[in-house]
Amino acid sequence: MFFWGRDVLKGDNLLLRYGFEKRPSAGLQGTSCYCKPWRHGIIELHGACAGWYPSQLGDHGFLFIRSDKRCYTHQETQPAIPGRYDYTKLTSGNLTRLTESSRVFIEWLVHYEAWVQNQLGFDYRQGCFEMFAHLPTSRPWLPPTTALNWLRLFSQPDSPLPRAREWMKNPSS
Repeated sequence: MFFWGRDVLKGDNLLLRYGFEKRPSAGLQGTSCYCKPWRHGIIELHGACAGWYPSQLGDHGFLFIRSDKRCYTHQETQPAIPGRYDYTKLTSGNLTRLTESSRVFIEWLVHYEAWVQNQLGFDYRQGCFEMFAHLPTSRPWLPPTTALNWLRLFSQPDSPLPRAREWMKNPSS
């Protein structure tokens, strides 16, 4: 989410250039929502949450809530109102379903990050990573290129990838 915030501040707003629509937040104030059609549904990004919402009832969507530090599945076709989550409609106990629903979102993320790298080069995202790493409360994940490789593998159906930290010990396996 930090990286998307940097992308919004970048001259011509990379999320808009990529094709997102910007609209005011219906819930928490101070940030905007960005929405874009993706794989028979929509991706929505907000400073408090990010997710994929399928267009058909019965399909399972994906939602990450930043304050919870947790991912959920849901069957909603309309985006959650940031800060006003209906936890009766969110589940996280079924790891198989959560993995499957997250892959639609991760597939978008891989596509977007590859587009950013194509537009601005490797140094831009590396600079964002270094800026994030210097924040007092940050917990940096994988460096940008390594993260993109892991996400590409994770987005593939039936990927047997271990947790990212374990994979980092031997990324060629």
